[in-house]
Amino acid sequence: MTPMDLCLNGTVIRYDASVLSPMEPNLFDAAWLRSEDIWTGSTKGRSKAHFFHYAGRDMVLRHFHRGGLVGRVNRDLYLRIPASDSRPMREFDLLREMHAEGLPVPLPVAAQYVPAGPFYRADIITQRIPDARPLQDVICDRILSASLWSDVGAKIRKLHDHGVYHSDLNCRNILIDAEDRVWFIDFDKCEKRAPGAWMDATLERLHRSLRKTASGSETVYWSAEDWAALLEGYAGGTARAV
Repeated sequence: MTPMDLCLNGTVIRYDASVLSPMEPNLFDAAWLRSEDIWTGSTKGRSKAHFFHYAGRDMVLRHFHRGGLVGRVNRDLYLRIPASDSRPMREFDLLREMHAEGLPVPLPVAAQYVPAGPFYRADIITQRIPDARPLQDVICDRILSASLWSDVGAKIRKLHDHGVYHSDLNCRNILIDAEDRVWFIDFDKCEKRAPGAWMDATLERLHRSLRKTASGSETVYWSAEDWAALLEGYAGGTARAV
């Protein structure tokens, strides 16, 4: 990876020059992606991600949106701070570090910081994980083996062993690919931390997410035995190689 910064009238773009050379700023514009016929689809919901194919790779564009009550009145503005400390740059740098450590996360491609008066807006582009779906969708379609649940737990432990705190580890931010390999996405507001109580809190957050999915759908292939297998993998299982 060759990270470089491009500055354009206050906007700062950090990108991987080994993937994008030269950097095309319009890649952060979903309308432009469609006009160039490289847009391939998008997710649903408020914080939709856009998929596109460029430079021989499948990529994902995600605009940073505010959540909770604040998000109802302020959709995507963040209090202005130096670009180097902004959310997209922190996520880009964390992903770059994790990817270099061999963790199951997408390759960061580019991040954008756009000043807007006393605020800024943000975007990030990552490489798309091939043939991968959110765990939330997968457990609505089929039964997962105990060994796969154990591998989910082992992969979470691998993140924790590298000090990675995922601020929103839920069953939408864990992906399962066509070969049943486990991946993690969406590292906004995440960071490296010393071991602590946050590790158990992260597991409990995922547990709540799985319970919520199970209670909200008529057909969900998930049980207490599956959670026990995940915890067993976390406690001492061996994660499969990515």
